Amino acid sequence: MTSEAGQIMQYMPSWSQSQAEVQRLRDQIAQMLASTVEQIAEVERKYEELQQQLRADAVEREAEAAAMAAE
Repeated sequence: MTSEAGQIMQYMPSWSQSQAEVQRLRDQIAQMLASTVEQIAEVERKYEELQQQLRADAVEREAEAAAMAAE
């Protein structure tokens, strides 16, 4: 091996280091995915709460309108 090739090899990560980095990145991606799923579930929950509140508000407005019309 030439001295130049030896110098290049010195800075290249070993196979086990590369595998460890791949695993670290996989773990990081899995954590990000889990966080994203949790955030989506929270947004869906809040959306449903708002939908229910809008329905309740609409029923209340209809009842008020009916009461005013009955007077």
